[in-house]
Amino acid sequence: MPKRFLLTWLAVYLVNSFIGFIIHHVILRSAYKELAAVWQSNAKDKILFFIISSIVGSFFLTLIYTRWQKLSTAAEGTVYGLFIGFWMGSNMALNTYAASDLIPFSLSMKWLVLSIIQYTIDGFILGSTYSFLSKKIMVNV
Repeated sequence: MPKRFLLTWLAVYLVNSFIGFIIHHVILRSAYKELAAVWQSNAKDKILFFIISSIVGSFFLTLIYTRWQKLSTAAEGTVYGLFIGFWMGSNMALNTYAASDLIPFSLSMKWLVLSIIQYTIDGFILGSTYSFLSKKIMVNV
């Protein structure tokens, strides 16, 4: 794998993980506490699965962008992230709400909006980093 891809993937993974932490441990903390009976009591024991999910998700987010991007700009990455945010956020939020009477609609809508924001930021980082590294690598050749 090219160095540019690996560095972009790393940047996206780190930003995505940080934003995910802010969303789920800061912004939605009180909403999650209200639903404490719904969540697994041993979720912290399964943190490895959240990490794996984030690694795999950021890999494919980066892979698809790098294969289909045309301009390699921050704006293109931002639009890509916005589209992915609508897609991933609506699937996760609406399907979770539809599958369970335990999740309130208000929480699923927060998930949707925050997913769109998260992936839009991820897309900006993706486009910016890939563009920057493309220019940096071209200069150093």
